[in-house]
Amino acid sequence: MINSHPPIPPYTWSRPIGFGWAQPYTVRYASNIDDGPWHGMPLGGFGAGCMGRSSRGDFNLWHIDGGEHIFQTMPACQFSVFEQVGDRLNLSLDKPTQAYALCTEPSTDGTLEAWQWYPQDGGTYHALFPRSWFVYENVFQAELTCEQFSPIWAENYQESSYPIACFEWTAHNPTDQPITLSIMLTWQNMVGWFTNGLKIARGKSSG
Repeated sequence: MINSHPPIPPYTWSRPIGFGWAQPYTVRYASNIDDGPWHGMPLGGFGAGCMGRSSRGDFNLWHIDGGEHIFQTMPACQFSVFEQVGDRLNLSLDKPTQAYALCTEPSTDGTLEAWQWYPQDGGTYHALFPRSWFVYENVFQAELTCEQFSPIWAENYQESSYPIACFEWTAHNPTDQPITLSIMLTWQNMVGWFTNGLKIARGKSSG
């Protein structure tokens, strides 16, 4: 039997993609760092800032600038997949083409209304620091896995501090039809969003 996704340790924390909580944990006292349960494995090097992608597929945690904490979903920051089953001369299935943004939470501000959002429970999210995996199943004909990781190595403090996140995709075709896949990453222009808000005088001596 062909292994359709990269090896995933059996002891990861896992949860169906987009599956919520009936009674999520909340902190005992009000806190400005209690963002709720929608979190995932952080992406970024040690001391270099990080961002987070939750188990529903949205990028929502931003620690890009030192001292700045922003928890906000950016719907346009998203992976999307287009799939066509069969060739153009033999589109024999009921739904030969489909495309989804790979997040189960649609935009709520009236934008991106033309996008199709990924169905809930269409696979499993796994996390084990410093790696995490989205295993997409029962939606596309192809079997897809996205592995996410940052360069964390023991006794290697230079490369482990790089502000880098890697996304490695694995695709497997279990059918006897040709499948065409396109994987797209879109990103909102966020230049200047994560600058520290403190007013600091520059170029002046303290004397």
